[in-house]
Amino acid sequence: MTTTEGMERLVQREARSPRSAALAGILFSLLIGASMILLGTGAVVDPTEIDGEWLEAQSSAAAVVLVLIPFAGIAFLWFTGVMRDLLGELEDKFFATVFLGSGIILVVMMFVWTSAFGAMFGTYQALGGVSNDFGVYIYAISFANEIMGSYFLRMASVYMLSIGSLWTRTKVVPRWLTVVTYIVAVPFLLFAGALGWARFLFPAWVLMVSIFILILNFRHNQEREGDDELTLEA
Repeated sequence: MTTTEGMERLVQREARSPRSAALAGILFSLLIGASMILLGTGAVVDPTEIDGEWLEAQSSAAAVVLVLIPFAGIAFLWFTGVMRDLLGELEDKFFATVFLGSGIILVVMMFVWTSAFGAMFGTYQALGGVSNDFGVYIYAISFANEIMGSYFLRMASVYMLSIGSLWTRTKVVPRWLTVVTYIVAVPFLLFAGALGWARFLFPAWVLMVSIFILILNFRHNQEREGDDELTLEA
């Protein structure tokens, strides 16, 4: 492969990467947001509400979420991978490792959170929709609430703080985006359990970053087309 061909492939990869990150991030935000809404406000259910009527009413929603979450996890991994790729040689190994590790843990916790609901509704259906002992369902809901309400948000904070540190070092994004990232991430780390409504902030942050990347990619393509036209006129 010649040097010219290599440069052309590099330019094509750089043009595709921001768009891939943006689309994956938007898909993740929509899927995880929809799943949280379907399973209850902020994906947190009061254990005292668990009874046969609640289980029957939520069975269909849980079946939909069990289908959505695997695709949300795949989209989030894609988003994380492309975000690292955008940094290229500017990437700091320490923060990049924390960023990647926290991203993988977030996906695992999403899957465990969904599995708790899947096991609960699977048990209910296996019993024919008839049960006088709701202790196992309350346990499953409490387990899922703990994952989403405490551990998920704190790992989301680590994810955001690490990418924010990389952005600060490399200056690949405007300062305002880094500042917003820190403002959202720090309360997650310190007060995760008390911020019920904040569970929607992480998908919203991913959506914001994705839209910014998409706009940045569009502007870059417009500028490149303008430069190409000037070169042809010259």
